[in-house]
Amino acid sequence: MPITASMDTSGLVTAIAERLAPGNRPPGFPALLVTLLRELAKGSPVTKDALAQSLGWPADRVVAMLEMALATEYDDAGNVMGYGISLRKTRHVFEVDCQLLYTWCALDTLIFPAVIGKTAHVRSHCPQTGEPIVLTVMPDEVRRVEPADAVVSLLMPGASADIRSSFCCYVHFFACASAGETWSSRHPGSEIVSVAEAFRLGRAIARQLSEPQALSSIA
Repeated sequence: MPITASMDTSGLVTAIAERLAPGNRPPGFPALLVTLLRELAKGSPVTKDALAQSLGWPADRVVAMLEMALATEYDDAGNVMGYGISLRKTRHVFEVDCQLLYTWCALDTLIFPAVIGKTAHVRSHCPQTGEPIVLTVMPDEVRRVEPADAVVSLLMPGASADIRSSFCCYVHFFACASAGETWSSRHPGSEIVSVAEAFRLGRAIARQLSEPQALSSIA
């Protein structure tokens, strides 16, 4: 039976939103992340100088902030290739303005359209069944989900500064609740929620990035 947004997952969603809140990062991190995501969405590596210019920061502040984000991906020239949105292939395709991009996890595909102000065409596959999963995610709604019973796995983020290894590696789309629950049974601490519930969490996190001075309510 598919999990619906009305089931009792609100406590988990709220807890994850609080743990991922930008307020738990160094001052200025939300501004850096939003700027970086918007630049990566253009489809090319991002230089530290370009970030510094866009933010109006000294270059050494940008470098120091990126060093705190342990999972940041770089090319051989030291330009940023990925943080949340990636130019390197992952399980989750994130197509924006005909640019073929990728994300670190399923939840990223539901957060970033609101952050970058663009519609994303998402393609993934179920790690349990191999079935393809397709979504159209707009900044304020999910317009298309195929299969309709698709669900998302979530896990309480660990304390590690490496968000990719402590959280993203466990956050996937599944073709149906039963496939998700089978996978979840092998990953203690994980939970399966509907796409609607995961999108609600994604919107809350996107609002936190836009308004880091206060933890947004999840509505």
